[in-house]
Amino acid sequence: MHRKKLIIQNEHGMHARVASELVQRARSSGSIVTINKDGAEANASSIIELILLGAKKGSEIEISVEGGDEIKNLESISEIFSEGSGI
Repeated sequence: MHRKKLIIQNEHGMHARVASELVQRARSSGSIVTINKDGAEANASSIIELILLGAKKGSEIEISVEGGDEIKNLESISEIFSEGSGI
């Protein structure tokens, strides 16, 4: 399992467009991807679970990737938060 911590930078936090992109990448990765925030865990394949995390600007999240090409998939998921897609 590989993990990476990030701070939400966007003013709007993890909104629907970002969550949707995250779900698409998680589902196509071949890995089990989870997002943790303040002790709560969300399956990254579930847009509802991601939105319910309530990740706002300044929130610290941890991305966990298990199985498949973990390093490649972790970087792909992490890119969402740095490529101007709302986070």
